[in-house]
Amino acid sequence: MEWTVPVNEVLREEITKVNYTLIPPGFQGDVRSIRVMQDSLSKLIDVLGEQSASAQALNKIITTADKLRNSPAHTLYLLKDANANSGKGELIGMLKVGRKHLFLFDERDKVCEVEPLCVLDFYVVPDRQRHGLGKMLFDHMLKDMECSPLEMAIDGPSAKMESFLAKNYGVERLVRQNNNFAVAPQFFSNAVDVSKSGRSTPVVQPAVGRFAAHKPPSAIATLLQWQ
Repeated sequence: MEWTVPVNEVLREEITKVNYTLIPPGFQGDVRSIRVMQDSLSKLIDVLGEQSASAQALNKIITTADKLRNSPAHTLYLLKDANANSGKGELIGMLKVGRKHLFLFDERDKVCEVEPLCVLDFYVVPDRQRHGLGKMLFDHMLKDMECSPLEMAIDGPSAKMESFLAKNYGVERLVRQNNNFAVAPQFFSNAVDVSKSGRSTPVVQPAVGRFAAHKPPSAIATLLQWQ
């Protein structure tokens, strides 16, 4: 994979955390150097986001620099290989997470209004799959966010994502929702209902009929070989 900008000049760590500012942690410089860095980083994010969407056969790109700029609640983790591309570095994976306001049903059809941390996009380039890089990236995010997979919601999880969670984190199955998200059964044990006293809660029907049908993955790379 060829990049138009040197990855190692933009991303200094193996895994870099980026938010809506598009300024990697620790980066310093004047206004001009920050702008140049942001332009370069935007190109890297857009290229990988386009590849992720293409790999998943999506009709729209989930992750772009512009979308990240306009999503203060989202965080993007970028994984690089510093030795690739003749020492210039190569971006080889990404994981986007963010909090969403959701109405979720437990297995007794009890609704819970929550704002969990959600997995929104997860991708490793094809020639770097099956090497444990997905798990390394996911572990880094969990440690940084001080979160457990049992506390998270997954957007459109594929069968491979379910296997990944079961193998590495003990999540044996997921409770799928009619909004395309899914959570572990244990999620509801410690979930904090954010509905306020005195505020009417919208009536949301449990997943039945056509809404209970399996939905295709929307944001998790179905081609990612989980390790």
